[in-house]
Amino acid sequence: MLPRIGSSKLVSNWILLTLAASIVALLDGGWLADLVGLQPERVFHGHVWRIVTWALVAGGPMGIIATCLSIYKFGGELAPRWGERRLRRFILQVILAAGVVTTLGALISDHAWNMSRTGGWAISDALVIAWARQYPTSTLVLYHGLLELRGQQVVWFTAGVTILIAVATNPFVMMPELVACLLAAYYPRSWLAR
Repeated sequence: MLPRIGSSKLVSNWILLTLAASIVALLDGGWLADLVGLQPERVFHGHVWRIVTWALVAGGPMGIIATCLSIYKFGGELAPRWGERRLRRFILQVILAAGVVTTLGALISDHAWNMSRTGGWAISDALVIAWARQYPTSTLVLYHGLLELRGQQVVWFTAGVTILIAVATNPFVMMPELVACLLAAYYPRSWLAR
């Protein structure tokens, strides 16, 4: 059963902020995404806010929908279990780590140096993996019942798809998603305990 909208102030505000920022970024010709997106070159030139703000914008209509649904479903189920403070700490640590590692990784890749990334996919990956670890016996049904996964299977499937796409495209460009998967998969359980 999905949580009610408004049952978690953090989740409700997170969805509204992501939705608003993403729609503005979609309609403004790229101005907002250019201002807040993770761009390693600009981070090294003083735009340090980008290490965190990149996660506020999801790209494209399908990215916006998928990100907001992930926050609603997975964040909405984690918030009452962990508490809003722990969920906020978890997601901020994932965002910050992904931003820092991506920025430092760009030092060894010319292609990644000038890239600009936003965060819908990384946020969704982190939430799905965290949810799977928190609810290891719950089933995640994909593709209208074609694929049913539980616990560690969800973790491996989510990370595997992300790794496959990174290998097929460019691992440096997919660094935020790869770091988000890694951190969520190995996040210490003791940090999440109530």
